[in-house]
Amino acid sequence: MKTPNRRKLRGFSLLELVLVLAIVAVLVGLLLPKGFDALRNARVQQVAQSVKTLKTALVQFISMPGGSGSLPRTEGTGIPCSGAALSGATDIAKGNAARLDAVLLTAGKLEGPLSLRMGSQAFVSSGAGNEIAWNQATQTFQMTPDAAPQRNWSGATRVEARSSAPGTLPSVALGANFRLDGVTDLTANLVVAYLVIPGCPAQDAFDLATQMNGPQLAPIAGAACDTGVVAYAIPTNGVTDVYIYLTAL
Repeated sequence: MKTPNRRKLRGFSLLELVLVLAIVAVLVGLLLPKGFDALRNARVQQVAQSVKTLKTALVQFISMPGGSGSLPRTEGTGIPCSGAALSGATDIAKGNAARLDAVLLTAGKLEGPLSLRMGSQAFVSSGAGNEIAWNQATQTFQMTPDAAPQRNWSGATRVEARSSAPGTLPSVALGANFRLDGVTDLTANLVVAYLVIPGCPAQDAFDLATQMNGPQLAPIAGAACDTGVVAYAIPTNGVTDVYIYLTAL
């Protein structure tokens, strides 16, 4: 019987294993950041495409027959409501419950609910009770049965509309003001529609603003963004709420 070839049965030496692990570590160090960059770029591109879709939906909604040719406010004061209980609720409660993308969905101007891979991944409201609904015929929000709203969409990515607030820094205006040319505030007495992305990672917010605002209005990493169509406050704990201008009437 032949003796097994010891050379063929010899395993890897410790030095060989260390070299292999070092090579793997180097490759991971080179490729992993590129993979993260590619994923982040994909998220930015998805948001940019969604903004285009939302702008088209808003134009179509504004021109609907029987409509008022304007956009309903969904935040702040002046939210159009019908029903004694709903109308008498606080502006905060009504603002938390109403959202403009739900109006566009009800009107058939969006193919499906808004869903982005950037920022908060909350896709349902918090709180109990019935959801607030848009009635295109009366151009008001309603609840059936009539009640004060208890639902809260403030933690979800959504589209909102509120009265303009010129003179307020866009980074703290909560969508009420944008300096589209980097200097000029929006004028008064407008209804501003915007996309809000809560809890957006700071790097995602920076890359999004860099692409959508353009090189002349590019933000500074780690600082607030007050210029262009993207606005956000200084990131806290690595995240910030991002507001993206859609239109103003």
